[in-house]
Amino acid sequence: MAATLQQTHACRLSFTASSNKQIRIAAVSKTRLHAAHQPGAEQQQARSLVDSATDNAGLSRRQLMQAAAGLLAAAGLTVPVQPARALLDTPAGYTTRVDKLDGYSFVYPEQWAPVTSSGNDIFLRNPFNVDQNLFVDISSPSSSRYASVEDLGSPDAAAARILDKYLNKEFMSTRIGIRREGNIVSAASRKADDGRVYYDIEVRMASYASRSPYVATQGEVMRDYGIEWDRRFLTTLGVANKRLYELRMQTGSSTYEQDKPVLDLIRDSFRVVEVEE
Repeated sequence: MAATLQQTHACRLSFTASSNKQIRIAAVSKTRLHAAHQPGAEQQQARSLVDSATDNAGLSRRQLMQAAAGLLAAAGLTVPVQPARALLDTPAGYTTRVDKLDGYSFVYPEQWAPVTSSGNDIFLRNPFNVDQNLFVDISSPSSSRYASVEDLGSPDAAAARILDKYLNKEFMSTRIGIRREGNIVSAASRKADDGRVYYDIEVRMASYASRSPYVATQGEVMRDYGIEWDRRFLTTLGVANKRLYELRMQTGSSTYEQDKPVLDLIRDSFRVVEVEE
């Protein structure tokens, strides 16, 4: 059944925006709206009101959305929220992290605790599993000009650079008797519901230590060694605001299979968005 408005009238409301400009928006109020078989009618009408005001007021869409929200609510309408800007369906037991300043969002288990001394944009760890944590890192706005994550090359090329960084920088050890090894488990691209392309990369890293205090070469380490740690690193890369965003999670290889559903949920929820200046 087609949606019908049986009675509408236009009322003019004036308000002062943050830029001190006086603008006027025509808001349509309704007495009765039947839309049982045409979902989205209210959202379409709300969007048309905001787009009309944007064309005439000279203000940003964000300012107009904020100002019009109250008017539309009074008229019984709703303002549509983009899935990339806010995760509406946060699973039970999870918390949504939305960084409006830098432009990203994701969900994570509510018991995970922040670590403020990491130097990353955000760092969270599982207090019940010392091997499990995540962080978000963002490239400098002054030194990066990314148009898409595909600027990194293929997913395999991006994974090779990550593995090289792990082996030769981040986890490199110059101590005699220590050996670090790593391999790429998977590298793939996907197009999310926000229309952006993301790269999902998984790397396995392990550290070995010699049982003998008298080893002289790395070759001797592998003849009589014990494993120090064995971890999985899951990285999701995305691009927005000409910057590269990296969500990185880690967990122990021994618990990876039982941890995977949680890590997959976090990874799939990660979104980057353009930030309005």
